[in-house]
Amino acid sequence: MLKTLALPKVEYITSTEGKPKAVVLSLEDWKRITETLKIMSSKELMESIRLAKKQLRGTTKLLSLKEVMENL
Repeated sequence: MLKTLALPKVEYITSTEGKPKAVVLSLEDWKRITETLKIMSSKELMESIRLAKKQLRGTTKLLSLKEVMENL
């Protein structure tokens, strides 16, 4: 199944001599991009995401929120 991604809207590109030099994005898009970069740059977090995806595809029994909260 294909997913549609909400890509940032590039509002304006400044250029000098035909070469792009800067891109202006909405603040919301910039925050979303920087948050994604922070997540992707964390080896521990990315490994946790990989493990979670593997568990979802496999036969690992997943806990409900109630079960998680009871085990804290």
